[in-house]
Amino acid sequence: MAERMRGGIIKRGSTWSYVVRERDPETGKTKPRWVSGFRTQKEAKEARADALSAMGKGTYVAPQNLTVGEWLDQWIAGHALELKPSTAASYRANIERYLKPAIGHERVQTLSPARLSVVFGDMYKQGGKGGKPLSARTVEFARAVLRRAMSDAIVERVVTTNPVVGSKKPRVVKPKHTTWTAEQLRVFLDRDRHRLASLYALAAATGMRRGELCALRWQDLSLDDALVRVERSVTQVGGERRYGTPKNHERRQVTIDRATVASLRELRKQQMRDRMAWGPAWENDEDLVFVWESGAPLLPDYVSKEFFRAQGTLELPRLKLHELRHTHATILLRAGVPVHIVAKRLGHKDPSITLNVYADAIPDDDGRAVEVFAQRVYGA
Repeated sequence: MAERMRGGIIKRGSTWSYVVRERDPETGKTKPRWVSGFRTQKEAKEARADALSAMGKGTYVAPQNLTVGEWLDQWIAGHALELKPSTAASYRANIERYLKPAIGHERVQTLSPARLSVVFGDMYKQGGKGGKPLSARTVEFARAVLRRAMSDAIVERVVTTNPVVGSKKPRVVKPKHTTWTAEQLRVFLDRDRHRLASLYALAAATGMRRGELCALRWQDLSLDDALVRVERSVTQVGGERRYGTPKNHERRQVTIDRATVASLRELRKQQMRDRMAWGPAWENDEDLVFVWESGAPLLPDYVSKEFFRAQGTLELPRLKLHELRHTHATILLRAGVPVHIVAKRLGHKDPSITLNVYADAIPDDDGRAVEVFAQRVYGA
C-alpha cells in the first residue's frame, strides 16, 4: 500500500522525499520541486523546513546535479568579457589542466572545505604532468580561480556558500627570489652592448614588469625630468599583442637615474637612424620605445627569452626577466629605502604586499633600533 503524503513529506521505497512549491521568477507561477534521498522522515522534514525558510528569505537554492566542470565552463564563458584577454586565457588553462581533472566530475553542491583541502594538497604533491608536484603558486592560482567561480555561483543561486572559503592551503616553504646584488647587476649592465640593453637597464632601474616595458611609448617618458609614466601594459595571447592597464590598474610615475636616462637617449638616437634607413617601410606607428630595427613591436615572450641569452657566459646566477624586478626591490630595501616608497615604484596597491613578498630582503636592524631609542630618550 502506497504511503500517503503528510505535510509535504512522503516515503518512496526505502527513502523519504519532500516537495515545496517553487516560484518561477519570469512567470510568477509556482511549480512543485521534489527533493529525494533522505534516510529518515525526520531528515526530510528538517530539510523541507530549511527550504521553506530560505524561500521566505529569498535565499533558496534548488538541489541540482550540475558538475564542477559544467559550472566552470558556464562561468568562464560568461565572464571572459570582463577579464583581460591574458587573464581569461590563464583562467581557462588552469581550469583545463588542474581543476577539471581533479574535481570536474563532482557535483558543485557536494563540494566542502574539507574535500577541497585534500584536493589542493594532492595538487601540490602530484598534480603536475606525470604525477609531478606543482608549485605553490600554481596551486594557489587554481584555488583563487575556483574561489572566484564559486563566489559567482552563490550569486547565480547554484550554491548557498563558497566551499573554497575555509579550505586549507597546502603547507609549503616560500621560495626565495633569485636576485643579483648591485655589483652583479653592474657586471651585467656593463657588458658588451646588446640591442635590448636599454630595456634591461630600465627594468632593473624601475622594477617595471615585462608587459609595461613592451607597451612603453616615447610620450610616456620625460627624459629631461628623469621620469617614466607607467600607463599601460601589453600581454601576449598566442602570437598577438593586446593592450590594457598595468596589473591591478596601478598607473604610476617612476623616477630614473642618470645612467638609465643616458641609455634611453642613445636608444632614441639609434631609433631615429633606423627610421631614416627604413623610410616608408618603418613600422613603429605607435612610437614604442622598444622595437625591432624595422620598428616592428616586440613580443613579450621574445624579450624574456632574449634576456636569458643575453646573460651568455657571465659568471652570475641565472635570472629570469621578472627577477630584475625582484633585484630592483631587493637592492632598495637592503639599502634602507622605506617600504612604502618601494611599493609605489613597483605598483603595489599596498605596502603590505611588498612586505609579504620581500620580507627576507628587509634588514633585521633590531640592534640599531635599540641604539636609536636609547639615544633619543636617554642621550646615550
